[in-house]
Amino acid sequence: MRSIAGKLWVVMVLLIVLVLGVLGLVQTKAVEASYYRFEAQRMVTEAKELADLLATGVSPQAVGERVAFLGQVFQANVLVVGADGRVRQWCSAGWQCRVYAGMPVNGEDVQAVLGGETVLRQGEHPFFEGIRLLWVGVPVSSGGQVIGGVFVYAPLAPLAARVRGLEMTLIAALLGGVVLAGVLSLFVARHFSRRLVAIEKAARAMAAGDYAARVALTGGDEVARLGTSLNKLAAELEERVAALERMDAARRDFVAAVSHELRTPLSVIQGYTEAILDEMVTGEEQREYLNAVREEAERLRRLTDDLLDLRRMETGALAIRQEKVDLSALAERAAARFKTKAASSGIEFQVEVLPTPPVLGDPDRLEQVVVNLLDNAFRFTPAGKSVTLRVTPVPEGVALGVCDTGPGIAPEELPHIWEKFYRVDRARTRDAGGSGLGLAIVKQIVELHGGRIEVASRPGEGSTFTVVLPTVQ
Repeated sequence: MRSIAGKLWVVMVLLIVLVLGVLGLVQTKAVEASYYRFEAQRMVTEAKELADLLATGVSPQAVGERVAFLGQVFQANVLVVGADGRVRQWCSAGWQCRVYAGMPVNGEDVQAVLGGETVLRQGEHPFFEGIRLLWVGVPVSSGGQVIGGVFVYAPLAPLAARVRGLEMTLIAALLGGVVLAGVLSLFVARHFSRRLVAIEKAARAMAAGDYAARVALTGGDEVARLGTSLNKLAAELEERVAALERMDAARRDFVAAVSHELRTPLSVIQGYTEAILDEMVTGEEQREYLNAVREEAERLRRLTDDLLDLRRMETGALAIRQEKVDLSALAERAAARFKTKAASSGIEFQVEVLPTPPVLGDPDRLEQVVVNLLDNAFRFTPAGKSVTLRVTPVPEGVALGVCDTGPGIAPEELPHIWEKFYRVDRARTRDAGGSGLGLAIVKQIVELHGGRIEVASRPGEGSTFTVVLPTVQ
């Protein structure tokens, strides 16, 4: 009985046995007392009827028949005495009745009855040694005078046998009730324990790492609420473990991506410096090698700066100034930095800036947003195509859009372009000097300013990035 169902069943059965046992004991005693009272009252009633018959002065034969009837009904000895205390008639338990010629009878009961009292006793009587009896005595009255008495002596053994029969019937009923209650309590215990076992199995599954385990329970009792709480715990654990797994995967990807990004410029720097140190190149060619080393070093600096900025943004450690910023003027200043690049690359650069209300933010970081978006657009736009920068007022605030006419982005890649080191065209982006962090930084800055950024793209037609920032209230 180590299971909850077994222990619960044992407790319930013991409780039922205890309750029914006490109830049965009390009920048995009550039945016994009630039955004795009933028999005694019946004997008193029958004895009074005989006394009334004697008071009318009927014939001795009629009296004898009535006395014999009482003896037969109660298996009793019936004694009739006169006013002088002498026996008038005697009927034994064998229904043999005799008329006595005045044998005197003494005793407290006789004196009490002849004094007009009704006697009811239980125990042993001097007339019947060794036999427990229930006897009654009633006076015979006529004209207000006591003229005799009637005594009925019934042995308790037949009454006790009948009482035991009733008690055995009651005990059998109680035992049947115990068995039935035990069976029902077994089903109840299994019903409750089944739900607890289900909760235990779910808890074991979660302990083994299966956080998708759930408990299917209905109702509003404590067990159902426990199952609901366990399901909530499992859901939270599943979500947190999934988040930890995503973080771990992101960490591994991040380390791999950083290692990959650092390997290329370091390899270039190492190769060029070894060639210079080994005096494999001289003059103008050496100068070109040194310029290449400087460009790769600058690329490493940009990469580390971007990583540090992104880390500070993600952890909330980056301080964002809050001041009024004219986004239209800021966009024009940033666009001026790309005019020379547009001309040298053969790309048409259009700037469409309308007057807009000021936004609240950090001008340096907002300029970084514009520069990163334009740099991304020029990187993917081939010669002969165009890049457009727009700033317009919208109901939500101010919208800044950068549109290119490059190869576009496939729909399945759009959700990933904000991830660190993600590149749509890895080879082309690396050749163009991109770190794969620009769009991730842009998204973080925009969200820190309470804005949003969206992208719309169709393969072969180009992409449009739109930033919406709230205006100063």
